[in-house]
Amino acid sequence: MSVTVSERKSYPIYIMLDSSASMRRRLPGAPAPQEEFEQMIPDLIMSLSDSRSLAKAAWISVIAFGDRPELLCPMTSLAEPVQVRSPRDGGHTDYAGALRFLHERIEVDRVAIEAHGAAGNYRTKVARPLVFFITDGAPYAHGEFQRPGEWMPYREKIVAEPVQARIAAIGLHGAHQGTLFAIATGKGRERNAFIATARDEGAGDSLAESVITVIERSIKLSVRTGEMVIDEPRGMRRVHG
Repeated sequence: MSVTVSERKSYPIYIMLDSSASMRRRLPGAPAPQEEFEQMIPDLIMSLSDSRSLAKAAWISVIAFGDRPELLCPMTSLAEPVQVRSPRDGGHTDYAGALRFLHERIEVDRVAIEAHGAAGNYRTKVARPLVFFITDGAPYAHGEFQRPGEWMPYREKIVAEPVQARIAAIGLHGAHQGTLFAIATGKGRERNAFIATARDEGAGDSLAESVITVIERSIKLSVRTGEMVIDEPRGMRRVHG
């Protein structure tokens, strides 16, 4: 007797958070960016989990990167409790290490998502990953700036077949525009690369809050449409090549 096995599409989502020293720098009357994101990312995950359709389809992982990459939350279905721990304090911003680690995790996570479906007696089709890369600086490690040739090969592996990840690069104050554009994916000069337009002195809305709001909306729209859909966060502008 043949058994019909249903198929579900699962969407792996990665939030990459810079944990270098500059992310812990405070402005008068405002918390440090790292502190804000640490508080908001669990709230983002909880909000996404409240959607029944997203809880069935989406998986999420949080990775910090400073002197070295650090897994703050392993890839977890939004249908299950998601735990995110705080990152270690980093000094530098090792993009090569971060992107290499992400590339390694993508394959490990794909296997885990497929195994989860097999255990539930359904076949899983893993969608192209969605990656949100949040930074406030340029690639710097071991006392010097990293040349593109050190980290771009890992970025190329992530966006090429068979992975074909979609990446949004979100640069806070101090981020390097050309690097953001190089990391992000998109069509032509309209890549998903954004940079803050002005320094927030604590008087206006939080830039981190704006970023998290846009990430939440982007995840919901991207899972629904099958493509990465991301708006310009308030207080930021799109970077063009």
